Amino acid sequence: AVVQGLYTMENSHTLTMDTPVRSVALDPQYYKPRSGRRFIVGTNRVTLYEKAMFGQLKPTVLSEGSGPARAMKWSGQFLAWATDTGVRVMDMNTKMVITLIKRDHSLALPCDQYPPHLCWPDQETLIVGWGDSVKVCRVRERVSNLSQMSPGLVDLPPYYLEIVYMFTTDFYICGVGPLDEHVVVLAYNKQTDLSLASLGVDSRRPQMRVLEPLQGTFEEISKDVLGIRCYQEYKPANYHLVSLVEDRQFYIVCPQDVVVAKPRSADDRIEWLLEHSKFAEALDLVEASREVHHYNFLMIGRMYLDNLMSQGSYQEAAKLCTRILGSDKALWEEAVVRFNRVRQLRVLSPHLPLKQGVHLDPIVYQTVLLDLLQTDHQGFLQVVQDWPGNLYNVSFVINAVLETLARNTNNLILLQALAHLYSNIDKHDKALAIYLKLKHKDVFQLIGRHNLYSCVAKHVLELMTLDINATLDICMQYIEVIEPRIVVQALSSNNYFVYKYLDAVYEKKKDESQPFHDQLLSLYADMERPKLLPLLLTSGSYDLSHALEVCQSRCLTTEAIHLLNRMGNSIESLRLILQEEQDIQWAIRLCKEHDDADLWNRLIEYCLDKPDYIRELLNNIGTHIDPIMIIQRIPNNLEIPGLRDALVRILHDYHLQIQLRTGCQTILAVDGSNLLAKQVATQNAAMPVYSKYKLKSHL
Repeated sequence: AVVQGLYTMENSHTLTMDTPVRSVALDPQYYKPRSGRRFIVGTNRVTLYEKAMFGQLKPTVLSEGSGPARAMKWSGQFLAWATDTGVRVMDMNTKMVITLIKRDHSLALPCDQYPPHLCWPDQETLIVGWGDSVKVCRVRERVSNLSQMSPGLVDLPPYYLEIVYMFTTDFYICGVGPLDEHVVVLAYNKQTDLSLASLGVDSRRPQMRVLEPLQGTFEEISKDVLGIRCYQEYKPANYHLVSLVEDRQFYIVCPQDVVVAKPRSADDRIEWLLEHSKFAEALDLVEASREVHHYNFLMIGRMYLDNLMSQGSYQEAAKLCTRILGSDKALWEEAVVRFNRVRQLRVLSPHLPLKQGVHLDPIVYQTVLLDLLQTDHQGFLQVVQDWPGNLYNVSFVINAVLETLARNTNNLILLQALAHLYSNIDKHDKALAIYLKLKHKDVFQLIGRHNLYSCVAKHVLELMTLDINATLDICMQYIEVIEPRIVVQALSSNNYFVYKYLDAVYEKKKDESQPFHDQLLSLYADMERPKLLPLLLTSGSYDLSHALEVCQSRCLTTEAIHLLNRMGNSIESLRLILQEEQDIQWAIRLCKEHDDADLWNRLIEYCLDKPDYIRELLNNIGTHIDPIMIIQRIPNNLEIPGLRDALVRILHDYHLQIQLRTGCQTILAVDGSNLLAKQVATQNAAMPVYSKYKLKSHL
């Protein structure tokens, strides 16, 4: 056995052994002058060598009789070695074995062909890989009350090992090491791996696998196949794995190769993604990671854009520009030139920057608009609607649109775009005229947005044709600006529109509707009769003669009766009620309303030959006329159904009237007497008299 310094011959040692050396371990403090330069050699026994006087080595046997020490690792104060029976862990401060982890997996595997592997990630964690099993152990301090322990347990070591994770794999372990919270394993497949075979990879190749230990099982995080020369001739015993925990590096050692493995950095990952044209993943990684040093977001983004453009994926490239180019005007202008070169500006147009502070040169926007004007009219309209007018020279674009319309005057899409452009330079009258020509409902938004209510009366007929409800809402809301007289005159060619307008004015602005009641009642008579009578009864702003003529010409008897009654021609009203409407109740109400003897006589004369009408008269006349006037004029032998009940009711009403009169006379007499007494008392009361002269008293 030889201990040789890398840079100096000082503290080098050469030992001659009787048996083969299976393993060796240096004291972690070996580099310190006062450490004793300790090291341990494992043969069929475990021997500690340390520096004694005069530079001699002092051997101390730590363990023997348990078989050859096939693996050995020393970390801090703990030494672990593996023999054919299991793994022992010794506290080097007390020279006591604190734990024996028996070999309980893969007992049928010969140890010389499937050797054990040990690794200390830190001074309190031990990883054991042997055959096809892995154990992760933790050093625990034994905490107990010595006074309560039995005498046989007092000599227990102060530390012990606890198995935290233990699982079996489907491959052989050729080495173990730590990687953060995971376990790195150098693996050798037990049998043919079909997943590798399908990829054309020989499953006998060794693999570096990263595992996440779980209770009783594990989860594989990654797997990398190693390119080892002559791997077909090697067995698990020919591979070794050495890990440098702090450097996060691993050395795979085999007869012909030494391979260095380390976790991929973010730069490595990005480089691999770029080599495999996975630009989207590379872009996400460089954006999310702070550990990238050789690449930046813009660099990867431009590579991604180049790739998309070369493949003709212009839509995706245009969407990506917003993310990649950000607020860099120069890059945006470069992108516009690039898309223009392949005639794809229409794809880029929805993604151009519009926010304040990121505006491009107006010529850039004009270039895009002119390209859309030639290639995509619908896209041109959409962009004109979306882009603020301050981004480009609107007059220049208007002239270009007019030139195009000169060749195709019926292009409705370009007309709509032209209207929007006119609005951008405050030529709203032209925009309004175009929208009306197109019959486009955006005209109402234009009116509201730019306060064009003064123009509504001029174009009210077209607006009503386009959307009658929206037009009426505007006219009612801004009736002070939109004069009803002008609106009615403009709508005179369409009676239905006049009716709808005047009806809305009457319902919502009654005072404004008064000058139009004559016209409105004619429209109601023709189009909506149920509204005519309420107008006739409540309004005083129409000509009665004209209204009567309208009703009579259209045979509207009910309305004519009310008009005749209002004009004072109650006799004609009574005639129409009796002859046309044949409504005795209405006739009685009319007579009661006027309380005219002549009107009552005409009603009685009309009813004398009609028994049912006579009964209704007797039941409803009350005290308005003397019932005798009716009874005496009833023809003899005329049978009147319900006459007896009617007469009884008349008598009852008459008796009630007498009682009321008697009661009223009594009340008047009492009130008169009381008032007279009060007046007499007031007259008899003394009156105070005041003099302005003072009387002198004489003694």
